[in-house]
Amino acid sequence: PEGWIFPSARSKSGHLEKMAKPFTACVVASGLDPKLVTPHVMRHTAITRLAAIGADIRTIQEYSGHESLEMVMRYTHAQDRAIDRALDALEGRTVIEHPAAKAYKNLG
Repeated sequence: PEGWIFPSARSKSGHLEKMAKPFTACVVASGLDPKLVTPHVMRHTAITRLAAIGADIRTIQEYSGHESLEMVMRYTHAQDRAIDRALDALEGRTVIEHPAAKAYKNLG
């Protein structure tokens, strides 16, 4: 109910503070390779998704706890689809297609 991923009645805090074993069990149960899917992958995915939805770099830095923007930039590599959407939006606002180019496209 409090949002913990790995609750535990055996700990004082009510959740597991070390999650290596339960995380690995979840990865294996999902049919994934625990050598490739680590807790760090979740962090990387969250930061990458924040960048993909347009969160500003300072917000991402605050969320991730990175001290330098250089380190944040390692995580926020642009995804191909995000780049394509950005370029399409840019082109749609700045390019006026020549009528001859439109006619050429219609021939194909």
